[in-house]
Amino acid sequence: MYEEIFDAEAAYVALAYQRLEQARLAIEAAMKEAIDLPRGGTHQSRLERDVVVESSLKRLEQLDIGEHPLVFGRIDFGPGDLNHAGEVYRIGRLSLNDAAGDPMVIDWRAPVSEPFYRATVANPMGLQGRLHLQVVEGVLTGLEWEPFAAEAGREPGAAVGRAALFAALERPRSSEMLDIVATIQAEQDDLIRRPLGRALVVEGSPGTGKTAVALHRAAYLLYTYRWRLERQGLLVIGPSTGFVAYVRSVLPSLGESGVDVRSVSGLRRVESSRGAETDSEVSRLKGDLRMATLIRRAIIDRERPLREPVGIPFGTRLLTVTPSLSERAVASGRSGKGGHNQRRRIVEELIATALAKDYLEDGPLVQLPEALGANVVSLFDPGAELPVSFPEETGEEVRAEVALQIRREVAFQRVIERIWPTLTAEELLGDLFSYPALLRSAGKRLLSEREIGLLLIEKPDQRGKIAWSDEDSLLADEADRLLTGKDAPVYGHVVIDEAQDVSPMAARAIRRRASGTSFTILGDLAQALGPFRGRRWEQVVSAMGVKDFDLVSLGINYRAPTRVGKLAQALRGLVDPESAVVEEIVRETAGDVDVILTAREALFERISSLVSAMTSHDGTAALLLPIGSPLLAPASVQAICHLYGPFGNLWVSDVPGVRGMEFDSVVVADAGSLGEESLAMRLLYVAVTRCTRRLTLLVDENMPSWLEAVLSG
Repeated sequence: MYEEIFDAEAAYVALAYQRLEQARLAIEAAMKEAIDLPRGGTHQSRLERDVVVESSLKRLEQLDIGEHPLVFGRIDFGPGDLNHAGEVYRIGRLSLNDAAGDPMVIDWRAPVSEPFYRATVANPMGLQGRLHLQVVEGVLTGLEWEPFAAEAGREPGAAVGRAALFAALERPRSSEMLDIVATIQAEQDDLIRRPLGRALVVEGSPGTGKTAVALHRAAYLLYTYRWRLERQGLLVIGPSTGFVAYVRSVLPSLGESGVDVRSVSGLRRVESSRGAETDSEVSRLKGDLRMATLIRRAIIDRERPLREPVGIPFGTRLLTVTPSLSERAVASGRSGKGGHNQRRRIVEELIATALAKDYLEDGPLVQLPEALGANVVSLFDPGAELPVSFPEETGEEVRAEVALQIRREVAFQRVIERIWPTLTAEELLGDLFSYPALLRSAGKRLLSEREIGLLLIEKPDQRGKIAWSDEDSLLADEADRLLTGKDAPVYGHVVIDEAQDVSPMAARAIRRRASGTSFTILGDLAQALGPFRGRRWEQVVSAMGVKDFDLVSLGINYRAPTRVGKLAQALRGLVDPESAVVEEIVRETAGDVDVILTAREALFERISSLVSAMTSHDGTAALLLPIGSPLLAPASVQAICHLYGPFGNLWVSDVPGVRGMEFDSVVVADAGSLGEESLAMRLLYVAVTRCTRRLTLLVDENMPSWLEAVLSG
């Protein structure tokens, strides 16, 4: 029986791959034919040719599945199903029809595919059986049949496709995250297929599949709501640039390459970045909502009338911009619409028009240079006079022409720059954080003197550039909107992973990019490492404009081996006792947990010896160091492992840099002192839960009492 099923499915898989190649060749031929058409023709014909080429390229991109399996399952409907009685469907990565147009492979996101992930003995959803296929390089290598008859002997809550699931869980990891489309479990599929529109918050401890749910939900929403999201777009936000690199291949492997994936700080790129703030007080202050008020005030402070009259040479006259005239211009500019830079035009026009009027009428704002003394006569151009007035021109038209000429004068623009400067966000923040007087003015009754001191920056680098922090990038995003008046790109749906550390200012930046409250928000409050830790979900999402949301918890851990899982549970009990629920660990592998006492002065030598052992194993490895450790300097990393960065099988980082990621082997250096005392437990919890196989903790003999208690337990 098994051999017959295997042979039949092996032949079908081979036929599906053959059809995939035929489809690819047909699309390439159609595209070549369109490109080879003679140049010229009607606008309609050129448009049609462009549409053919664009759609062909997009479909070819979808058909390029690389080494990922095209088909991975089969569902057999029973005779009693109302819609699909007796039908058999193969489930795969994308939709594929045969030459006659009949479906050969059904996209995993299609409604008919849902029973492949969610059918159980208790609720078979019309199926009489389900088949899981293991396909490697286009060849069937194994299969697992799941009957849904009551006498099949399966537990009602058993994992879907246990053999395929456990095979995937025990595989060595790679430097980039892989999709789980063939092994999505029922509780995950329920979240992936939730409708668009209502905010969804998914919480769960490390290893419960939150990130996988986030990315597969993004792919599902693009498939199901393509008419809307192709126009509005979908944004995925992660906690770090390392995370973005780690997950970058998942959505393309699912046939979706048009998703915008960014880190929180990557929402607005700055000229010179130095990473996250290392001072937790500064980080908390820059993430506080008061910064929005500070920035708004700082811009208003730069809209300032003159204190003394300023003269502008123009033709044979001296035009005077008085304080009262500049006051009227500033008041008019502030009452206008748009951003600060856009409203500069109002100021320019009002002042230039007033000067032009007095120039034409010899008003009080105009003086002859002779009255000023011979020492300034050379500033004037005696050849510059009134514009020629043609008979058909009105006085108003002449005045407008003179005002335009005045606005073109360099001296005039310099005066306007003093009154209402054109600013970039970096210029605004650079000035604000460099001068205590500006900070005190904008921060009056808003910031304490200590907080003003925290915001003041050190001298720029030798190139004269300020190295901006990740937190500064969000302040720049806030300033952009107020300066330019332009909205950030708005998306139809926003997915935020590791959202527990999103600051209120980051939440404002995210909110500006959402068309409503269509969010998928994922995280774990126990993993909060930032200065705003200790919040509940209501507090996290409120700054995003979300008041009403569905909260769902994932309770099955697919990552941790049993020993690592036990240690993680003990740490979670210390970090967040309220959420220290006992989760189900599905892996049967025990895993290795080694604790090595190491004096800090011998840490470098111990790490060096462990690196060689880690990299000799299959899969990926992570060396996690205390925040701010000198060993994180590139030269030290090079000396340890001769490989720096995420693109080998060894990743060297502090703990915040690996949130949302997993590794086969993890070495945690100075495990009891990964950060300040109040944060050390959380950092170790996050570090431990990155591990899928082998965990090594390097601890000092004078370890803190809480760590000693955890390890002895």
